[in-house]
Amino acid sequence: MKVALPGQGPGSELGRNGVRSRRPSVGNRLRRSSWRVRWAVIVVGLLVVVGLVARQAATPPPQGAATATAPVSTASRLVVHGVVAPVSQARVGSLGGGVLLRLSVALGDNVEAQTELARVRGTSEVEVLTAPFAGTVTGVLAHTGDTLIAGATVVQVADLSHLQVETTDVDEFLIGHVQRGQSVSLQIEALDRRDLSGRVRAVALQPQTTPGGDQHYPVTIDLGSTPTDLRPGMSVRITFPE
Repeated sequence: MKVALPGQGPGSELGRNGVRSRRPSVGNRLRRSSWRVRWAVIVVGLLVVVGLVARQAATPPPQGAATATAPVSTASRLVVHGVVAPVSQARVGSLGGGVLLRLSVALGDNVEAQTELARVRGTSEVEVLTAPFAGTVTGVLAHTGDTLIAGATVVQVADLSHLQVETTDVDEFLIGHVQRGQSVSLQIEALDRRDLSGRVRAVALQPQTTPGGDQHYPVTIDLGSTPTDLRPGMSVRITFPE
């Protein structure tokens, strides 16, 4: 039979040495047990995640699976821009000036060599302007009745059957990589970036100064083939191999 001493509640008892000890309540024991369960769940979850990651890292990709590889440049290329231009073109004008009496052609007309283009009445005689070669009228820069000064251009003529590429985009750092007879790659911007081949025909020895003050060397490129839809003035992307 246990005798309760004064001050001894139901939750305490005397130990062997006579010191009063306190037993944990049922609520405390439940809370401690709940925390142990939670920590056990967390530890198990971490172990599962680590195991999955290690397994995925160790598993080789299936045969035939595509793997991404970074592109490697096999050659360095130098790119400039140019423009399509006729091989032969001329600006026909009056030598002495006067009044434009008649225009004998219109824009887009095909002409033969020595075909009459216009007549200009000067101070002493009538000057007849003729085509220097067979080609197409690509520009009419005056109207009948206009008064022209000496040297004024009246008609432009070009041979559209023979085109070339011209560029003034080659600077002093690039000119050392350009030489006559060199094969180049061409891309016509206006024709869905169609690819053409070309060959360098002429390289200027002296640079020309641009309006911005930069110096560039004019380069002329012959076309390997001339598509029927290629027109003068179209932009060209020129690639020189280094």
